[in-house]
Amino acid sequence: MLIISLTIIASLFYVLATSYVLSRLFHQQGPSQKLTIILSTVAILAHMLLLVNSVFRADGQDLSIVNVALLTCWVIVISVTTVSLKFPATLLLPVVYGFAALLTMASLFIPHHVLLQSIDVDVGLVTHISLSLLAYCILIIATLYGVQFYFIDKRLKRKDLAIVHSHLPPLMVVERQLYQLVNLGTVLLTLALLSGFVFLDGMFAAQFIHKTTLSLVAWCIFAVIALGHMKKGWRGKPVVIAIMVAAFILTLAYFGSRFIQEVILNKF
Repeated sequence: MLIISLTIIASLFYVLATSYVLSRLFHQQGPSQKLTIILSTVAILAHMLLLVNSVFRADGQDLSIVNVALLTCWVIVISVTTVSLKFPATLLLPVVYGFAALLTMASLFIPHHVLLQSIDVDVGLVTHISLSLLAYCILIIATLYGVQFYFIDKRLKRKDLAIVHSHLPPLMVVERQLYQLVNLGTVLLTLALLSGFVFLDGMFAAQFIHKTTLSLVAWCIFAVIALGHMKKGWRGKPVVIAIMVAAFILTLAYFGSRFIQEVILNKF
C-alpha cells in the first residue's frame, strides 16, 4: 500500500510540474522557478522514498530492471532540475518530468522481482557501476539538449516569432552546453568501459558480449562526435541525430537484454 501511495504522489506531482511548465513554455517570462521547484521537489522526494521501499525489502534487495530504471530516472530528474536553477532548461523539464511520471506509474504494472539476499560490495564492481550510471545519465541529458537544440533550430528556421519572444534559451547556449555534456559523458563512458575491462572478468562472455559490444559501438559514435566537433567543428542536425542514435544504442546495451529476460520472458 505504501509503494502504491508513493507512486501515485510522485506521478501526480510530476504531471503537475509537466503541465505547469508546458503551460508557460512560450510565455516571455517563462514558468515560475519557485513553483516549478516546489512541485518537482515533492515528486523527487516521493520518487526517492519509492525507490528505497522498492529496492530494500524484508526478504532481500530487489535490483530488477524497473528499479534500476527508476534510479536512473531519479538521477536524471535531479540533475536536470539542478541545472535549471542556473541555466535555462525550460524545454527539458516537461520531457524529463513527463517521462518520470510515466515510468513511476508503469512500475506498478510491470513485474519486477529480482531479489538478492545479500550484496557483495566489490570496489571494482562499484566503480564500474557508478561510472556507467553517471556516464549514461549525462549522455541522456546531452541527448535531451540535442532534442532541445533541434526544436529551437527548427522553429527559428520557420521564423516563428513565438520562439523569439519565449523563455527558451538562445540556440548557441544550448549548443555549447550540448557538446560540453557530450564531452563529459564520453570521458565517463571511457572510464566505465576501462574499469569493466580492468576489474571484471568475462566482459566478452556469452551473457555479456551483447552489452559490451553495444556499449563499445555507442562509445565509438560519441567519441567520433566529440573529436569531430573539437577538431573539425562538426555541428547541426546530422550530429544531433548521431547523438540520438548513440544514446539509443547505449540504452539497448544497458537495459535491452534485461528487459527481454525480466519483463517479456519472465525468467526471474
